[in-house]
Amino acid sequence: NYHSGKRNKIPKQMESPVTSNQVSALKSQGGSTAVLDGEEEKEMDKKPAAVTPDVPRAQTVDNIQDHDASIEQDEERQLQASARKEPLPTSKAAFKKHPLYVIPSVLNSTEVLAPDAKKRVCGIFKGELVYLRSDVECALAAKKWLYQGRKVKESELAKPILKVKARKKPMSKSFKALKSYGVGDANDGSEESILKQIQSASQPLGDGMQHLYASWQTDPWSPMAVGPDDPIPANEYNNVELELLNPGLVHVDLHGVAKVAKKLAIPYKPCLLGFEGHQGQRTPTIRGIVVHAHNEELLREAHAEMAQHLFQQEKESKENEILRKWKRLLVGVLTKDRLERSYGDNK
Repeated sequence: NYHSGKRNKIPKQMESPVTSNQVSALKSQGGSTAVLDGEEEKEMDKKPAAVTPDVPRAQTVDNIQDHDASIEQDEERQLQASARKEPLPTSKAAFKKHPLYVIPSVLNSTEVLAPDAKKRVCGIFKGELVYLRSDVECALAAKKWLYQGRKVKESELAKPILKVKARKKPMSKSFKALKSYGVGDANDGSEESILKQIQSASQPLGDGMQHLYASWQTDPWSPMAVGPDDPIPANEYNNVELELLNPGLVHVDLHGVAKVAKKLAIPYKPCLLGFEGHQGQRTPTIRGIVVHAHNEELLREAHAEMAQHLFQQEKESKENEILRKWKRLLVGVLTKDRLERSYGDNK
């Protein structure tokens, strides 16, 4: 009797591979058996192990990023919903930095309200209408709108949304002597410079105010493309601003590259990188030149050759200087020795 207790056990003499007849006999005696027949064991061996689905790593990262983005969007919506439920501020100072509401009296000198802001009035505070902070934007000068990729409409140039006091241009403290009477930096005696001076003198005097424009007074804008045979457009100071670089032009920032372009007769203009503050004044930072895109490779190759040539010249110059100094030293020693032998004391 192989049955003892509640579980069938296999005696020591049956520790050898169990036959199917022995397994069936154990099962017929009842209880739970701890023995598997050979066929079941083989079937279990044939069953493949659990495999994690092969998901591409990029797809997994994208799913995680999408999930994080959705969470951030949900949090943003919750914050906006909670902000809308906030009551209006009870003091004028609270309106200055409030993220949702604003009144006209706390706006900065360059901030304006959208034309349709009255359609979304949120209330009244001490006789002033309360607007949404999202309806406030900063007005910019026509020149600064170009850096934002927009340009003031021609019909809106005479109708600025704001006028603020213009900053005075700093006067040059250094004295510049003229080479001859009536000729200087602004007038080199040519007809072109004389014409520019006449045009600037013919313009009406400004009122000392700077005109500012809002975004609805502008249109999308981008610099005009420049062809290989087109002249390089420059500003009134005869340079090109890097932030307003036209398509078809490239900035080459290499030391002494202007000399190479001049020798190769390649048209170029100096490049204005920006402005820096020095002693309370803003000075322009000009570095490198602007050339047509098809001349860039030729210019770089010529500059590399010139740099190698200059390096070799400098090396030869240093060697010659060293030899000259050694020669001077040796000549001095020989001269001293000859003088001592000729005129020295014969002791």
